Amino acid sequence: MLYTMTTIVKANGPADILAMIPSMVGFMPRNSVVLLAFRGKRTCGAMRFDLPGAGGIRVDAKIHKRFATTMVGTLCKLPAVDAVITIVYTDEEFAGGTAIPHAEFATVLGRRIELSGFEHRGSITHASDGWASHFEPDVPPGGHPLSDIAESSASAQIPESERESPNPLDLPKRVPNAEPSAMARTKKRLATYRRLADSVGDDDSEAPAALAPIHDIPLFAEEALTWDAAATESFGALLAFMVQGPPVRDLVMLQWASDLAVGDQLWEEGSHRDPVQRTSGVDIGGLMLGQYARPDPDRIERGIALLLHLVAQLADAKRPPLLCMLAWLNWALGRSSRAGVYLDEALAINPQYSMAQLLNTMLRNGMLPEWAFAEPADSASAG
Repeated sequence: MLYTMTTIVKANGPADILAMIPSMVGFMPRNSVVLLAFRGKRTCGAMRFDLPGAGGIRVDAKIHKRFATTMVGTLCKLPAVDAVITIVYTDEEFAGGTAIPHAEFATVLGRRIELSGFEHRGSITHASDGWASHFEPDVPPGGHPLSDIAESSASAQIPESERESPNPLDLPKRVPNAEPSAMARTKKRLATYRRLADSVGDDDSEAPAALAPIHDIPLFAEEALTWDAAATESFGALLAFMVQGPPVRDLVMLQWASDLAVGDQLWEEGSHRDPVQRTSGVDIGGLMLGQYARPDPDRIERGIALLLHLVAQLADAKRPPLLCMLAWLNWALGRSSRAGVYLDEALAINPQYSMAQLLNTMLRNGMLPEWAFAEPADSASAG
């Protein structure tokens, strides 16, 4: 996963770097490897990977090399990167000694970085009871105290709004249910919408009043990003009904990652049964794979918040479409671990749900959106 930071923070040593990383990745990493990438003197992003050999699993030198090669290969996709700092996060301890946990892997990774032409500016391990730099000649017994990180100069520079959120690996395995009354109310509304939709024939000129808001589906999806609590209460169940299957599910998801104009084009494209009449320049498959411009994170975050509110009100059988939307939108922001949580829930409910299977294959293969590797035109970096 690739993360960037919008605030410029001056880092003057390893403790400052460790203070900065949780704000870059949005959570406190555990049993992870973070590659902090640089273009010149400034960072341009952080990439998180699972730590090989975490949890006492034995791995040999061959596996270390394989993991290191994969990590550095992903790093090579970032444009104009010329240097990197590696940080290992582990639940293991110094336990009063001077041996740095996972030092063997850190050495292999550092060597692979240098062989690939990058400057290796630092290598740090954050253990559960201390931290140390692999570049320092004498590691103090037990490592340096973790309090150094919280008291570092960089920590004070990070705005409260950019401090870390919970580890995505600590998210519940399923979205918690809403209050029973809210779930019952939504179930009743979904049944009403289903009955009304089934009553509309091809020759009917007007839809029932309850379905009128979705006469213009792209506009309805766009307005959903601005709903307040009252609007969500009034129209949320209608949105949940609308996205129960393709093409509307995919249109809403992709529109939230782009804009209304793209939504209009996607809807026009889907309205033509004859492929010859399809003139839109939007490639749905390309959008799904992240091959277009970097999306606006604020739009996606609003979409995620709305979906989380709605999915909590649904019975299990109705959840997979919204869970897949949550997974893809998180994946679009580089949060593959969090996306995996929602996919696991969708597949636990319906193992045959095709979109969940597709997205799960993408995540298992380590696929990232192409825009994750593009340099943002107006991004600020930590320094």
